[in-house]
Amino acid sequence: MTSERKYQVFISATYDDLQSERQALLSVLLSRGLIPVGMELSPGDSDSQWRTIQRLISESDYYLVLVGGRYGTLSPIGLSYTHREFVYALTKGKPILALLLEDVDQLPPARREATREGEARLQDFRSALARQCLVGQWHNARDLLDAARFGMAKLIAQYPSAGWVRGDRASASVEDDERRALRAQIDALEREKEALLQGMRPSADGLARGQEQVVLHYHCDVYASGDCKRLRHHSRLSWDQILTTVGPVLLNDTRAAPVQEVLEERLQEGALTDVQQAHPSAHAVRNLTLGRDSLYMVLLHLRALGWVRKSPGASADPGTLWQLTPLGDQQLTALMVHTRG
Repeated sequence: MTSERKYQVFISATYDDLQSERQALLSVLLSRGLIPVGMELSPGDSDSQWRTIQRLISESDYYLVLVGGRYGTLSPIGLSYTHREFVYALTKGKPILALLLEDVDQLPPARREATREGEARLQDFRSALARQCLVGQWHNARDLLDAARFGMAKLIAQYPSAGWVRGDRASASVEDDERRALRAQIDALEREKEALLQGMRPSADGLARGQEQVVLHYHCDVYASGDCKRLRHHSRLSWDQILTTVGPVLLNDTRAAPVQEVLEERLQEGALTDVQQAHPSAHAVRNLTLGRDSLYMVLLHLRALGWVRKSPGASADPGTLWQLTPLGDQQLTALMVHTRG
């Protein structure tokens, strides 16, 4: 996502059982440069509030519905308020991402529907979502955030929207359109060039992939016994883990810096455990910085697999733009999208 254009996302969810999950979604959307909006509506609320919700959905570029184990309070038309908002977004032709909790039966009773009628309504709602929009499944908070990042990137790539542009930049829109048209022509030529180069590369059959692991080196601040030292260390990730980490940001053309950022976030999660193997007294790891050699090794290996490619105008310098190939998109989708069984 560029800083020039922002996209507004309406978030719809039942309230009592999904407060922490909704808050987590707000944070991850804001961190991706998106504008989350939403509004709670209860049986005592007036028609004017429903009209406000309709206006917010109409003004939004995308609609995200979060579903846990509750169907929710029924509105006057017999649908839950969440279901009613979904139907309205559907009628307005909004691109929709549905994040569905997969293990509803494992929830405590307080977070599930109390009656069979409620369970049936919830199941019908989930079926409707699965038929009519992009779906991501989640089991826990980590899955939810990954599904949101991947799903929104996929939605924006598949359904480009007008978005919002600062007023002081709107006057340049005509010139921007002309530049985009020229860029599209260059992109087409560069894709032809990339396809020719791809056909000339050696076979990727012998390259590491899947659950095979690679060592990634980084520097980090290690806190131990009241002291802090900047150390060089390493962790291992599988190529599947790497693709599911960097793939969502590569759905749109991006430079190496955002790829490095998401890899660092992923490595930070297990860094303390890895560092403690060499430094048992360590109690915290901060400010992890992935080595440049490891970053470009990852990008070039994914390129050799045919999963990523350089975007137009790219060279091997830090300004290179990278993007997921159709083959990489297919592999990423197979890893991250759950199918109904």
